[in-house]
Amino acid sequence: MTPSASVLARLGPHCYVDPERLKRYEIPERGEPGRASALLLPQDEAEVGELLQLCSANAVPVVISAGRTGLVEAQRPEGEVVLSLERLDQPMAFTLADGRSFTFAARSTADVHAACLAAWWQGQGAPACEGAALTVQAGMAVDAVNQILEPLALMWPMEMGSSSAATVGGCVANASAGANAVCYGTAAHLALHAYGYSASGVPMDSAAPTWQAVAPDQLAINSAAPQPDWGLIGTQGVLGVITHVELRVYPIPAQREAVLIPVADMPAAMRILGAARAEFGGNVEEFEFISLAALQLVRQLRGEAFRSPLAEHNAPYYLLLQVKARDADSDLAGRLYEFLAEGLALPEAEIGYAPLKALKEIRHSITEASNARMRALGGGRLSFDTATPVAVFGDYLAELEADLNRAFPGVALVAFGHAGVGGAHLHILGSAEQPVAPQAKALVKRVFDVTQNFGGTFSAEHGVGTKWGEEFQQRAPAAVRAALDAAKHQHDPHGVLNPRSFGLVLAPEN
Repeated sequence: MTPSASVLARLGPHCYVDPERLKRYEIPERGEPGRASALLLPQDEAEVGELLQLCSANAVPVVISAGRTGLVEAQRPEGEVVLSLERLDQPMAFTLADGRSFTFAARSTADVHAACLAAWWQGQGAPACEGAALTVQAGMAVDAVNQILEPLALMWPMEMGSSSAATVGGCVANASAGANAVCYGTAAHLALHAYGYSASGVPMDSAAPTWQAVAPDQLAINSAAPQPDWGLIGTQGVLGVITHVELRVYPIPAQREAVLIPVADMPAAMRILGAARAEFGGNVEEFEFISLAALQLVRQLRGEAFRSPLAEHNAPYYLLLQVKARDADSDLAGRLYEFLAEGLALPEAEIGYAPLKALKEIRHSITEASNARMRALGGGRLSFDTATPVAVFGDYLAELEADLNRAFPGVALVAFGHAGVGGAHLHILGSAEQPVAPQAKALVKRVFDVTQNFGGTFSAEHGVGTKWGEEFQQRAPAAVRAALDAAKHQHDPHGVLNPRSFGLVLAPEN
């Protein structure tokens, strides 16, 4: 799989083979370190296409590296060349609905770009930005995008714990969900167009789907069912490479209110989701769940710095409900309180009002807290990203927890995630006495079997990658596998791009 020195020499001046330089591209967010044969560092979009053409023509296998926040090991090389998009990290243009457009200058920092855009917008008379779009290069971080938009009271509503490093291209390629998916859809729906090159270097322009609320008995997020007709969007880098994206932008809500609510079980939590949607409609911006085990780990990690609006923490689960309003003068806080106190008949002690930042800190600290606990226990961890239809999500989590307790009493389950779209992040922690590694195969099968029995998916939003390639080949419907295989042959006839993702094995064409 490792290309020869003569082949590497054909890849041009931005191909690097120095072992010290390669190290940072060999260490994934999760999993064991890999081994890169070379690094390709294109300086512009055209060079991406040229490099892909050369790699395809010379049968050089390539894995893509962007923010390197992925959790399914797709970015870990095993002898392949690494193609990094880190130089493609700039905004390109901002376009109003009436066609007026601002073109960003050459390379600069996000704060400079933000100031220049704001000055242009003010010079235009501070027009309404409804229907505006921002075009950015694929390697731009999510937080940098929002830093540029903020002076115009706009946002790209992709919220996740890794948004300081996660890139726009990676999110769109993966159709990442995040906490706001219940309101705005996935990153696939937050794009208008994605542009780039196929694995063989042919230019591609992919139109994004629009967000439509999904029926409660249907899966809202499912990265194990990529749609090849979406092209570069949601197909996780096996058909081509996104180089820039035209993004849908939204007004930052004039008001946001959030609350932490203890619940007896997840079926009860999902009834609250139904009631919240009935009351607030599309203004339910987040509906996250946190298990008691997850909350306790955050409390342990933070110590005296832990802040919670609730006096006691003994409920099995907690909900983070966030609602929004566009009218700055409406009494959103009063309306939310009335919904909780009267509509849900919650006692005062169970209404966990707090500043939004404090509640988000709890939610976004869970993975860090789980990491710390894993190291302390010394028994390893298995991490899962599952989803079921919202209608059965509560029953699914209840059954999964009971099943794991019966079959594997020595492991601990830490559950949290995007209840509003039926998504669960599951961490199974072992101990020094009962490590997860010897039980890993059985644990994976049990989790995925229970998920499948509830009409769910083993990969909700983090993608399939190499980690779950075998599961994709075994569990994905035959029609899904056939469609992806056909698209792979069309766009990557030599099977060079992310060659191990989805468990795809192509016989290279001569």
